[in-house]
Amino acid sequence: MSGHKSKGTGESFRHTLTGKKLFELFYNFHLPLFSGILLILIQPPVSFFPLAFFALIPLLDSIKKDNLRFSFFAGYMAGIVSYFGLIYWVIIAMHRYGGIDIYLSFLILLLFVLYLSFYTGFFTLSCAWLERRLSIPVYLSAPLVWVLLEYVRGSLMSGFPWSFLAHSQYNFLPFIQVVSLTGSYFISFLIVAINALIYCLWRKQKPFMPYAVVIAILLAATLVYGFVSLTTKQEKPFSTAIVQGNIRQDVKWDETFKAMTIKKYLQMTLQDAKGTDLTIWPETAMPLLFDKEIYANKYIKGLPGLTNSLLLFGTMSQNKSGKFRNSSYMINKTGETIGVYSKVHLVPFGEYTPLLSYLPFFEKLTAAGGDFVSGEGHAPIKTDIGNIGILICYEGAFPSITNETVREGAQVLVNLTNDAWYEKTSAPFQHFAFYIFRAIETDRYMLRAANTGISAIIDPQGRIEAKTPIFVDAVLKGSFAMRNTKTFYVRYGDYFIVIALLGLAALVIAFRFRKSLKR
Repeated sequence: MSGHKSKGTGESFRHTLTGKKLFELFYNFHLPLFSGILLILIQPPVSFFPLAFFALIPLLDSIKKDNLRFSFFAGYMAGIVSYFGLIYWVIIAMHRYGGIDIYLSFLILLLFVLYLSFYTGFFTLSCAWLERRLSIPVYLSAPLVWVLLEYVRGSLMSGFPWSFLAHSQYNFLPFIQVVSLTGSYFISFLIVAINALIYCLWRKQKPFMPYAVVIAILLAATLVYGFVSLTTKQEKPFSTAIVQGNIRQDVKWDETFKAMTIKKYLQMTLQDAKGTDLTIWPETAMPLLFDKEIYANKYIKGLPGLTNSLLLFGTMSQNKSGKFRNSSYMINKTGETIGVYSKVHLVPFGEYTPLLSYLPFFEKLTAAGGDFVSGEGHAPIKTDIGNIGILICYEGAFPSITNETVREGAQVLVNLTNDAWYEKTSAPFQHFAFYIFRAIETDRYMLRAANTGISAIIDPQGRIEAKTPIFVDAVLKGSFAMRNTKTFYVRYGDYFIVIALLGLAALVIAFRFRKSLKR
């Protein structure tokens, strides 16, 4: 009896202890977990953008200068929560349409999330270390460290500039007009700086007053510049028709549906797109090798003469070695191909397999059909209405690409994309938000043709003049202008990152010198 009772008591104690540890674990990390949730809610499609100015406060409160390990894991946990909530759609793209089984798809998502979460973990670790070793307050280091890590994430290993803090503000147009001068990293800097100052007030800490004044002046100047910029109006002499064919991804490459796809685009164009200056079809609207498909070639080349409009459409081509390219063709009113642009920045594991010669097993992780090669540059296609710069798929997520396209002479930007891969998830809405920034940064109209949406016409101030819902057949009509300006940001690129790096270096030197004086 007593032995049985003792065993039961021991098991109860162990269960209680386990439950207590779990509770303590949750309690210790509840603040970064909360920040992780807020970082999801500020991004599309929820887009509760005012929360961005408070979202990092719980995470900042988790930074402990005396416990670097805890500080790292606090950031890491926040990253895991936020990235799972932001990029869960990777499973759908990989499994349902990429030909990869569900377990491997989940493993890929998990590894990707763990990698991305390292950036938030390194953010909190860096802030804690700088405060511990050099007594640099978190409110000073956090904005600089954050934007530098965003830049690294957007550049390292092909880059993944997805759902930066700045992107949460795509609806707050007065606030983001300044990106034509600074680029989007400045917006992320301001958001983190405001979070940090509010955190100081909440914790009744006294921030360095000149720094607080500088941030307040920058915020006020940003808003004034934004409101003034939004008063700009211009003539729009050219018209466009964007055809959203709404072809499901599971039939897009099916040979039995090829004729139906061609017929659908031809009919929609003839019925609703006549008489415009430029007709646009999305990425791989024609799922074929255009130059080798004589039947499709004949009808498509004859279409601009019937509609009295230039025709730009996505398809596939081959280079001289026979390798496939994700391309777009421009056909004029006499049926001539006057320009071809092939995608330069390919999607790793979607359109090509990185490091394949060193790690051949990576080929199994690549989506079906992912054997493309890059195009040769970002030069626009020259037409009789102007120079048209083209961004295929998520090339528009990279400001350096749009800047280069404009430097090459693009007077209007066109994004051809196919977001059917992601179905009705948050991905199409997140992807769309980038193009608000690209329009403002470059002072260019952005014409966006998406297979299943969101197709849109965005003016140079980021105002959405027209857009479509997702997963509907639509022909979006509107007008646009050609622009010849080169913004400060187009001319000088991400100079703000250099300023942030120098600012962090100056902080380290100043506080190290200050510390040495106290010895």
